[in-house]
Amino acid sequence: TMNKAKGAYSAICMVQGVGLVAFRDKHGIRPLVLGQRESKDGMEYAVASEDCAFGPLGYDRVRDIQPGEAVVVTPDGELQCRQLVEGQLSPCLFEYIYLSRPDTVINDISVYAMQLNLGRRLSR
Repeated sequence: TMNKAKGAYSAICMVQGVGLVAFRDKHGIRPLVLGQRESKDGMEYAVASEDCAFGPLGYDRVRDIQPGEAVVVTPDGELQCRQLVEGQLSPCLFEYIYLSRPDTVINDISVYAMQLNLGRRLSR
């Protein structure tokens, strides 16, 4: 199914009886990141398109969800990760220039640092 789906996407949805399901296209064009926090009930997980969403909620960035990967957080809070198709990272440059906040990290690259570096190159 991921092999049949064309285009750029990151999806997060709730599936009854399964839990929170998040997945990223096999080219990693759109960002998707996993966060976690410790609570009195154990580890809690969150998924977002930008890691800057985690701080105000008390979550820490864990990692980027890889291209072609799906992550499930079960109703019991168990984290399950599975590579569904072979992925190759080909991110959208617009995410770094126009769409993401400067305090975001995408694919382990600081958006702010990327913007500064691009500005320096343009000024040459």
